[in-house]
Amino acid sequence: MGPHHLDTLFSPKSIAVFGASEKSERIGTRVFKNLLQAGFKGELYPINPSHKSVQGHACYKKIGDIELPVDLAVITSPAKTVPGIIRECGEQGVRAAVILTPGFRETGPAGARIERSILETAKHYNLRLVGPNCLGLMRPSVGLDATFRETPAPAGGLALVSQSGALCTAILDWAKPHQLGFSTVVSLGNAIDIDFGDVLDYLASDYKTSAILLYIEGIHDARAFMSGLRTAARAKPVIVLKVGRHAKGSQAASTHTGAMIGSDDVFDAALERAGVVRAMTFGQLFAAAEILSAGKKVNGNRLAIITNGGGPGVLATDRAEDLRVEVAQLSDETIVNLDKHLPGNWSHGNPIDITGDASAEAYGEAVKACLKDPGVDGILTLFTPLPMSNPLDSAQAVIEAAKNRKGKPVLACWMGETRIREARERLSANHLPSFITPERAVEAFAYLSRHCRNQKLLLQTPGPISDEREPDVEGVRLIMEAALAEGREILTDLESKAILRAFHIPCTQTIEANSPTQALVAAETVGFPVAMKINSPDVSHKSDVGGVRLNITSAPDVHSAYKSLVESVHKRHPELNILGVTVEPMSSNLNTRELMVGVKRDPVFGPVIAFGSGGTAVEILRDSAVALPPLNSLLAQRLIARTRAAKLLEPFRQMSAVNPEHVEHILLRVSDMVCELPHIVEMDLNPLLADENGVVAADVRIRVGRPPTAPIPYAHMAIHPYPSELVSRFLLSDGTALTIRPIRPEDADTEQEFVRNMSPEAKYFRFMQTIDELTPEMLARFTQPDYDREMALIAVINENGKRTQLGVARYTVNPDSQSCEFALAVLDTKRRMGIGSKLMEALMEAARTRGIRMIEGEVLSDNNRMLSLMRRLGFAIRNSPEDTGIRIVERWL
Repeated sequence: MGPHHLDTLFSPKSIAVFGASEKSERIGTRVFKNLLQAGFKGELYPINPSHKSVQGHACYKKIGDIELPVDLAVITSPAKTVPGIIRECGEQGVRAAVILTPGFRETGPAGARIERSILETAKHYNLRLVGPNCLGLMRPSVGLDATFRETPAPAGGLALVSQSGALCTAILDWAKPHQLGFSTVVSLGNAIDIDFGDVLDYLASDYKTSAILLYIEGIHDARAFMSGLRTAARAKPVIVLKVGRHAKGSQAASTHTGAMIGSDDVFDAALERAGVVRAMTFGQLFAAAEILSAGKKVNGNRLAIITNGGGPGVLATDRAEDLRVEVAQLSDETIVNLDKHLPGNWSHGNPIDITGDASAEAYGEAVKACLKDPGVDGILTLFTPLPMSNPLDSAQAVIEAAKNRKGKPVLACWMGETRIREARERLSANHLPSFITPERAVEAFAYLSRHCRNQKLLLQTPGPISDEREPDVEGVRLIMEAALAEGREILTDLESKAILRAFHIPCTQTIEANSPTQALVAAETVGFPVAMKINSPDVSHKSDVGGVRLNITSAPDVHSAYKSLVESVHKRHPELNILGVTVEPMSSNLNTRELMVGVKRDPVFGPVIAFGSGGTAVEILRDSAVALPPLNSLLAQRLIARTRAAKLLEPFRQMSAVNPEHVEHILLRVSDMVCELPHIVEMDLNPLLADENGVVAADVRIRVGRPPTAPIPYAHMAIHPYPSELVSRFLLSDGTALTIRPIRPEDADTEQEFVRNMSPEAKYFRFMQTIDELTPEMLARFTQPDYDREMALIAVINENGKRTQLGVARYTVNPDSQSCEFALAVLDTKRRMGIGSKLMEALMEAARTRGIRMIEGEVLSDNNRMLSLMRRLGFAIRNSPEDTGIRIVERWL
């Protein structure tokens, strides 16, 4: 792959500073001084028409006076001068700029207009912008400190990306005494161009960065944010602190789901989907920073607590319970080992209270014993400065014992200040994470364990799809468009259930009636007992207006129920347009549970799916969890498991279990609906009647709106769903029906089998190394692509009910966003049937649609069949400048 398109920003060879000065009070003076003191190795050019030299460097009146190329512009000039500066930079070929200057949209409409002008000019010249109104940018490893801070950031492996410059300064001030170092610090400011998604994309492949901290106040581009976040989180730990957790949406909700789901619930769902851990407080962010910067990893959730005082051990245990960290059960062997080295009155359990007069050696032996215990995943050592204790010696004993960690993190909490300061410094100097309080230390371990859990979940692949029936998407769109044309947002019961059936969601039969006689005919049609509900386009929740009658069991009851229902609702709400009633069958199964599935359109992340307990008390019970679509079976299972309703599906008393696959089916079909139908604003399937026979939607409410206009498919989604438009079908030369389609997580087994069936030669040609089969990490990576950044098309056939993969072609977008790198493999037994050609043609068309201009790849020089195929497809072939055994193949699209 070529250089990343942000390389000139993060690794510039020359920098021009606009507004550099000799006046100490100016921001430009501080920025230029910081670049000099940081040891920037490239060329520095101060630009200021009022000076001939600045801090010993020749000063230029304008950037056009500089004869050599400039990679990065740092702008500290007044806001009104910035549009002209950006134009000059663009004309001189500058590719990146950091605008520290305030005075833009944060000041009002006039500043917002200047901001828009800057962005338009920058886009015209393909110039990327950080800011404006920001602290700046740091890359300590290359001597880049383009900020106006007085204290530089030490070099290290932690990256910090923040929308708040003030928070950046606070973390940097806190970092140095805690031995924390940074690979990158980015203050985004107003983020008119470069935002979280861009920076995360760069940091994901930045070898200098081992962990990432994000401070977020708001998301501007959910698709780019999620794509960058998911890419980064697969490669390294990411911790997020977001403020504004209790902000409420201004739009009134017309469904139960819309009323229950807050913006913070959606943000949590987005982070979980990306495999990211969230810090809830500023202090927790510090705890996460300290543990992550040490490069610690953990393989489980079981914590051993070693302490010289009972109180700190209890505090740590309580916090562990709060965070669902398991206090490890010590093995019998560990107990015996500890008995040999600890005082006789030690606690003989976890927390391991080694008593207040225990020696430093006791700390070391306790750590060693826990490291050997297979039931322990991490160790927290607590120390209180009791009269008989030695803080420094105890710290050194822990340091020595922790040298043989065996993959288990060892954390320290030396409580106090005066007596333990030197010990704490010793711990930090030896890269042993040290915390001030037991609670903070446990929180840090919880971040490690959560990250471990999230990464394991990302590696899991769901089973095969059991229902591949295509929904009638076009028919559903016509129903929604017709309602909107009539000026209606709330669909009728009949329209809503027709839509469910089009997506193969089981639902009860509903018949409209506008007279008692018609109601009786409807009741006899669906069968007694029945439910009767008021039919009015003005009513969202019928029970709220007293518009529901249940368990109607006879014809006379139908007549009386109709009259009383219509008359009572009309009397209480004369303004309503009452069309009559709807009649539905009642469930007679005593094993029925009431569930709920809902949809809400979040203003930032688009559609969100909720699941939980249903019924009329749903807003009181508030038993629900949310997830971002698209869902697969594994994600649906995780969504169900996060609710108390999951227990309802199990057998209890005399009630048989509900098959969870039936609930998963509903969730997957709802996911399909929100992906394909941007019209949906809110939707409730409540109640869903679930029993041992299946799950049926008894009531559904759908609110629709005009879909947002967008130049690309699925623009309403934060995560690109399965691109079903790329499915194509062919007949092979032997008459076999071949399907070429994008890969999906459910293809994990067929992908693994495909690789196993490849010959050793084919595996070598594809992977340029010898492998037997795909590792879990590779399998998850190959079958769970981010369709925004990559594509994998597989060629499959179905024979005797078994799906077999014959070939695969994939591309990954290069960092320049204009080209992609491809790979192709076809089973040896299926050569000369045109499969490779069809896969490559489909892949190139997908890349072309994505806006990619060139496709390229590397082919071993002795792979004659592949080189021949490339020639037939119009690829240019040349020798690799780095390896004589490799040919570079490329084609403009």
